[in-house]
Amino acid sequence: MAKGIRTATTTRRAAAIAIAGAAAAALSACGAGQETQTDMKVSAIAGVNIDEGDLALRDLQVEFDSAEGYEAGDDAALRAWIANEGTDEARLTGVFAYATEEDALADPDENLAETWAGTVTYVDPAAPDTETPSESAAETPSGDAAETGTAAETPSGDASESPSAEVPAFEGDTAIDVPIAPSEYVRLDQGVEDGAYLLVEDLAIDLPVGAQLWVKFVFADGTEALAALPTGQDLTGDEEREYYEPEEEAEGH
Repeated sequence: MAKGIRTATTTRRAAAIAIAGAAAAALSACGAGQETQTDMKVSAIAGVNIDEGDLALRDLQVEFDSAEGYEAGDDAALRAWIANEGTDEARLTGVFAYATEEDALADPDENLAETWAGTVTYVDPAAPDTETPSESAAETPSGDAAETGTAAETPSGDASESPSAEVPAFEGDTAIDVPIAPSEYVRLDQGVEDGAYLLVEDLAIDLPVGAQLWVKFVFADGTEALAALPTGQDLTGDEEREYYEPEEEAEGH
């Protein structure tokens, strides 16, 4: 009888150990699944990530346009997410595009326009439209010309020519000044409704799919970040970019 009890006890212990082992394996598999899912989120981001001092630049890329890419003379939007991990305000004051790394290194002061692959401007669709002085000035002489007759014909002609001569050469603003508060970030992305973004206007080179564009980001404190930006992927659907909403935590398993 005692032998039978010992045998039953041993059998129950073995079963308990087996169940515990199976549970541990299941938990391990669950954890592995979460890790794989996180890895997939990171790899889904097509851009380049770099760190420079207290600045974290993420998802840097040339926006996807078409399967043919860009031709010389086209405009190409850039995508960037920049976080300030320091204690002082940072300011993005310049962005420059180059065909090669050699061109970028040959322009340490960002003043050799012949090395640029285009002019990078800042486009803010949400900025209010303001009437330029040249437009209002052009209207007044034409009115005076109608009242004074031939004596005012020449100013009227000049006024009609001046607005066309002062049409902005670029879609965006060549003066870039983007403040980034401590522990905050800015997202420069054409895909965001009314969101500001960077635009390389009048490309000096062809930029086919798979090609890279060297871009230098310059900040007010002298910090510079140089990176080779890939042409973005044709991503469809919702893109998982958890760093855009840092206050949101990922759901548990």
